[in-house]
Amino acid sequence: MFKRLVTAFLACVIFSAGSALATPLKVVVSIAPQHYLVHAIAGDLADVAILIAPGQTPATWDPSPQSMTTLAESDILFPIGVPFEEVWLPRLQQMLPKLNVADIRQGITLQPISGHHHHEGEHHGYGHDQMMDPHIWLDPLHAITLAENITRHLCALAPQHQQTFTDGLEQLREKLLQTHEQVKQKLEHFHGRHFMVFHPSWGYFAHRYHLEQLAIEIDGKEPSGIQLAQTAELARTQNVRVIFVQQQFSRKAAQAIADQIGAQVAILDPLAENIPQTLIMTADRISQALETPWPQPSH
Repeated sequence: MFKRLVTAFLACVIFSAGSALATPLKVVVSIAPQHYLVHAIAGDLADVAILIAPGQTPATWDPSPQSMTTLAESDILFPIGVPFEEVWLPRLQQMLPKLNVADIRQGITLQPISGHHHHEGEHHGYGHDQMMDPHIWLDPLHAITLAENITRHLCALAPQHQQTFTDGLEQLREKLLQTHEQVKQKLEHFHGRHFMVFHPSWGYFAHRYHLEQLAIEIDGKEPSGIQLAQTAELARTQNVRVIFVQQQFSRKAAQAIADQIGAQVAILDPLAENIPQTLIMTADRISQALETPWPQPSH
């Protein structure tokens, strides 16, 4: 009887220890594309929470009580440079002094938000020109750098799983390199061409593949009536046939311009989780838009 009790006790101890070792890391990220990266690297070894829910914009996020609890219980937070972090990250670190925050942008040269065209009478000193573009994950080679930095931090937190993390990284690297080659091939005939968006999310993507994005949004705001007319004229001169919007923003201004010039409005979602799928779909839609012929006037 005693031997059976001892055996049962030891089994419970071993099971408990094994469960403790198998407890996944609690990782918090700002946006869904980061979830893709962490999950690809760590799999079930990381429990990843996303602060920005689908349909929300990173410009207007406020923490809920549930978010605060998630952050307080986390092993690490990976910010990405989206707008809400500028306001909330210092506050969160003050409220949660033990919060482990890791910058995963090391090794990436940030660039200003591009695509804002100045209208007559505007001043050039402020606005998007002065803001650094946070959308670095939309360049697959930058996404690899993000993944490398994530892996380094995960290995520091759980060195016993280093091999799993590095194996996940290598598979992810290969996937992102394949994505880069596919996108490059799809867009290689359109170097120097312009595509129009509402919100200037695609600067790194455009730079990587030698394109130019034109943004409707002016310094984070919808354009005035005069600005809308000027943007419509610019769209005509650049033969814009499709205006891309994202679901987190109003499509009212984009639709107004599209109606004026006979263009279509289509959705591109820079916050979609699956980065390779997003980039390939984006390349397909932009290439199709640039191949769309300008309608000939009727006689």
